[in-house]
Amino acid sequence: MLNLNWTDFPEVWDNLEETDKHSLLMQKDGVQKPLDESVWGFENESVLIQGDNYPVLQKLLKSLKGKINLIYIDPPYNTGNAFTYKDRFSTGKNQDTHSSWLSFMKRRLMPARELLCDDGCIFIAIDQSELYVLKLLCDSIFGEENFVNDFMWLHGKGKKDTWSRTLQQHTLCYAKNKSLLKPFVETEKTDWAKRNPDNDPRGNWFNGSISFSEKRSSPNHKNYFTITSPSGIKWTRQWLCSKEEMDKLLKENRIYFGKAPDYNKVPRVKVFNDENKEIIPKNIIDCVESTRHAKEHVEKLLGIKDIFDNPKPVNLISHLIEITRMKKDALILDFFAGSGTTYEAVLELNKKDGGKRKCILVQKAEEPLEKNPLGTIADITWQRMIKNAEQFGLQKPLKIIFE
Repeated sequence: MLNLNWTDFPEVWDNLEETDKHSLLMQKDGVQKPLDESVWGFENESVLIQGDNYPVLQKLLKSLKGKINLIYIDPPYNTGNAFTYKDRFSTGKNQDTHSSWLSFMKRRLMPARELLCDDGCIFIAIDQSELYVLKLLCDSIFGEENFVNDFMWLHGKGKKDTWSRTLQQHTLCYAKNKSLLKPFVETEKTDWAKRNPDNDPRGNWFNGSISFSEKRSSPNHKNYFTITSPSGIKWTRQWLCSKEEMDKLLKENRIYFGKAPDYNKVPRVKVFNDENKEIIPKNIIDCVESTRHAKEHVEKLLGIKDIFDNPKPVNLISHLIEITRMKKDALILDFFAGSGTTYEAVLELNKKDGGKRKCILVQKAEEPLEKNPLGTIADITWQRMIKNAEQFGLQKPLKIIFE
């Protein structure tokens, strides 16, 4: 593994005693009361924590270490562009922005790893400005063997310069322990079947894999069994479905053994057009909305023009959560919450599949901006969460203040 070296720049929160001086206050109906950090009690409902995410993550470790199923973050990209939060890191005379940014990210990614459960994973949005150093930083924290992929989102017309147009933004994904992470799955509606070799009255179909090869099959696997073709040929191997599911497929004439009368081909499953099929997800994401649509959505939701720059589309984050196949009551963390897209994505996904996922959002107040009549960035996050809760017929989420 390549080593990444930089000048480390400390933060005041490196001193745990300084962090411990500050309290977490639960805010409800205009009243604040101290929160017992040893028994948070909000694992069963969503919450916004307003405060600097570095000390907040240290606080979360006290009771939620190893309990977060999935993390999504969209941190500052260190681009120098005018974002609604600090996005240029400098260190005085030398302007060592890379070192300052890496120091900032390392301090947050290390506790993030500890918060993940053993079969959990993290998605980190980034553009090309710091992509390659972020990859090396994550390799050192999570282990390069736990790198899953770079899920590249095609976000619109792209960003152009003299030489090229960049169409994608990046989302690095790392597992806490890749050997325990479930394989990712995407559902896709089939429309590519052009043939009907056996004149099936249901129409054209595509033959998909339904088994491992004999060499790759494990005799000890629960799905290792024998099926017999119409011509009497026996096929014993590890199948991609249970015996009960296979019996159903055989009864419905969904297993193709080749042409009559020989029926001597390796068994394949028939997949008809307009059917949903589970596939390995592509790392190019072109099935979600653009940045422009996401911005218009937030403006419409909050009723304020130009309220937040470059929010992520709701269906981008719900797509990433969905392909992981995490349990339907997963606890999801976003500690660069921004406009609060992750909360809405969780609600959308719960509505779609009946899940009971909950999320913890963390957002620093930041400085009030003239174009933000709501106040700080955290105020935007909170107002959007309230609107989303009303939209989905839910009670208002919890709000906790770190101060």
